[in-house]
Amino acid sequence: MAVIEAISTTYLEADAATVTFSSIPATYEHLQLRCSIRTSASNRASVTLVFNGDTGTNYTSHRILGAASSVSAGGWSGLAGLMGVEGTGGDSTAADYGVVVADILDYANTNKNTTCQFISGAKIATGADLFVHSGLWDATAAVHTITLDGSYNSLRGSEFTLYGLNSS
Repeated sequence: MAVIEAISTTYLEADAATVTFSSIPATYEHLQLRCSIRTSASNRASVTLVFNGDTGTNYTSHRILGAASSVSAGGWSGLAGLMGVEGTGGDSTAADYGVVVADILDYANTNKNTTCQFISGAKIATGADLFVHSGLWDATAAVHTITLDGSYNSLRGSEFTLYGLNSS
């Protein structure tokens, strides 16, 4: 039987440039981050994940984007954080939030790099976008801190919950 436990929740009472989960215990097999996010961007905006404060160019991300009747894909290396968290922008109605589920796999295993998979959706002025992201942190350190950082603020009302997952 799988076990999922909430580790920490951050609910923004005021706009914030970053959200950080620190002192993450190494007692789980995997982590899952669930977000309901609205940003100060006029359209949707990406928020990156940074592990253990590492803002060097040690991240690689891949993306598939479905927008209305079009599909696109891309990949990037040498990033300062993992792409994958998409927030709805301020041009949407106040009740619209982007949603994200991010799986951070084997985060405490120091014998391999940390990999992530993301599914997210964000409302935009002309409809909605759906994303599937994957990413790699090119480091073998156990993840003990996760910072969500973006070029736009996450707005009041955004919520971020970190879960720990074990197979039994």
